[in-house]
Amino acid sequence: MAPGSPSASSAAPTLSLVETACIVCGAADATVEASGYDFEYHTVPDRFSFVRCNRCGHVYLNPRPSGADLGIIYPSNYYAFAGTRQPLVRWMQRRWEARKVALYRELVGDGRRRILDVGCGNGRFLSLLRDFGAPEWELVGIDFDESAVTQCRDLGFEAYRSRMEDFDAERGTFDGVIMLQLIEHVEDPARIAERVFALLKPGGVFVVETPNLAGLDYAMFRRSWWGHYHFPRHWNLFSTAALHRLLRDKGFEIARSEYLISTSSWTISLHNYFLDRGYPDWFVRFFHYQNPLLLGFFVVFDSLRARLGLQTSNQRVIARRPG
Repeated sequence: MAPGSPSASSAAPTLSLVETACIVCGAADATVEASGYDFEYHTVPDRFSFVRCNRCGHVYLNPRPSGADLGIIYPSNYYAFAGTRQPLVRWMQRRWEARKVALYRELVGDGRRRILDVGCGNGRFLSLLRDFGAPEWELVGIDFDESAVTQCRDLGFEAYRSRMEDFDAERGTFDGVIMLQLIEHVEDPARIAERVFALLKPGGVFVVETPNLAGLDYAMFRRSWWGHYHFPRHWNLFSTAALHRLLRDKGFEIARSEYLISTSSWTISLHNYFLDRGYPDWFVRFFHYQNPLLLGFFVVFDSLRARLGLQTSNQRVIARRPG
């Protein structure tokens, strides 16, 4: 067992691992690409592997946890549920994401628009949409975590406890669907894309942000420690070409595609590397994804790379349902 791996014990939870095929092309022939542990939350002691499809090149976790394991692999202190503790990080995050809302306002338009945030967590991004979006927007969130949905409702939002695959909403009723760092977590992204397509009105916008199988951090840490592996919570990792193919296959038109900064990937990759190599705890803790010093440095670093036309390990794709 590696120095930084979770320690095995008789009390360790057991996962119902599922063998799966490539969700992009359906092939079951794949080669191991990377392997590692849950370096971040230590929920289980298992070692996991990402494999690369030998037919189309898509990368996916195999075997992976089952849907029944979500309560194990997403602990109560998971970052999407707990929020950001550092005031400076909250300020930086709010400024950066307010710029996203300006883009969505341009895409979706002002006036009465119905927008769905998939994987809404504790309502942080719904709050940004309310603060910086059009006042007439009707904002809806869904999440599988009951506590997160309760927090959203306490903030005054319409929110539902559901997986996207099971979300019971009328077809063709949303002007925009936003999925930020979520499609990589789901069992069947193709089915998700079909469901989003059905929920959107003609001309409606689907905004996806997800890790990109590229960037300098990916090249440096791809063997085991890359932050976007996020073992065992990320189940599908897309290149830009693979994501475009998936969306087009489900009827979408690609309106725009771009590379984004990936600050947390850098810090988590370094954390995972030093943890796995057995460095002292005090040193490993320095590489926390909310460390404002590291975040500030990598914001500048990745921004410069993106301006030079280089790929980063984070991407945004904007797709439309044809009108």
